[in-house]
Amino acid sequence: MSKHDDIMRGLGLHGQAVVATIEMMADLGKQDPELEHVARRIGIPVAELRRIFPDDQSLLIAVAEQALVRLIDSCTKAVVKIDPDDAVAQFLALGIAYVRWAADHRTQFRLINGHPTLNAMHTPKLRRYLDSVVDLMTRMLERAQKAGHLREDEDISMIVLSSRTFAYGLARMVVDGRMDGLLPCQDPLEAAELAMADFVKRFASRLETSREQRKRAATRSNTAI
Repeated sequence: MSKHDDIMRGLGLHGQAVVATIEMMADLGKQDPELEHVARRIGIPVAELRRIFPDDQSLLIAVAEQALVRLIDSCTKAVVKIDPDDAVAQFLALGIAYVRWAADHRTQFRLINGHPTLNAMHTPKLRRYLDSVVDLMTRMLERAQKAGHLREDEDISMIVLSSRTFAYGLARMVVDGRMDGLLPCQDPLEAAELAMADFVKRFASRLETSREQRKRAATRSNTAI
């Protein structure tokens, strides 16, 4: 028995259907497998599968939901490894965890972010996971601001928006193989992580720049006196 068969035997029907669908989506490219095909792959009557997934769309949602559960788990594990008093470092860890998740789950990433009939933001069961990530990002930046690592006048909602856009773009480039060769002598995923670190460093360093400007201004004022 193969390792794949061992894994499938350890899953319930729901899990077997999700795994089979992911495998078939990877094999078929942009074409989604129908319930009949998935049922045939795991060796059960389609009527039995329809008792869990009434239609093809519900199966796709289940695949996307499992992927998002893994995303939240990966993000949580990455963040708790960082000093809780360093919200900026936690924010960076969150971004890197997202890019790594996309690299490890390319089929699911494409399903969630580019499927013609599945809009995660308009699917309540899926959106709650995405909203939880946004909420986590916002709370991190608020803590960073209170700790003095961000200026008091920083627009946190805009930082979250620009960060989500940047992280998505990086992940998309990794998934589509477009990071290859952009940074000499660096693995594409490592290059993406370096880019993420540079992005976070640049907005976080604005506070230090502001501090230095205030110090210089104060020094000039004291010298003039």
